[in-house]
Amino acid sequence: MDIYRFFHPHHNPRLVNTALRYTELSELLQAAVELRKALERAQQRTSRQAIPPILSEHFTDIIKAERFIEESLQTLCEVHPGDSGDELQRLASERSSSSGWQAWTKSVQTGISTK
Repeated sequence: MDIYRFFHPHHNPRLVNTALRYTELSELLQAAVELRKALERAQQRTSRQAIPPILSEHFTDIIKAERFIEESLQTLCEVHPGDSGDELQRLASERSSSSGWQAWTKSVQTGISTK
């Protein structure tokens, strides 16, 4: 997962003076949901075949914490005013040269042009 570099100014100096965008918040929420699902699958696997000292119950508190993170990110998404077309264009431009983001960039640019 390569999401960290899209939030850290060391990897993208333009972020130093850029406010957090709604798109980025929703991507964090999506990543949190995926992590919780992976943890739930790990818990299920461990319940079928534990590897002492790691037991299925060890995942319970981690999953509760992950749900709290999801709910908190959802709250932030709900209160964020949203991204303007210019903000989306800048975000697409930032990611256009990153491998694996070409389809996303094209989709965002198509969405902006149809508005």
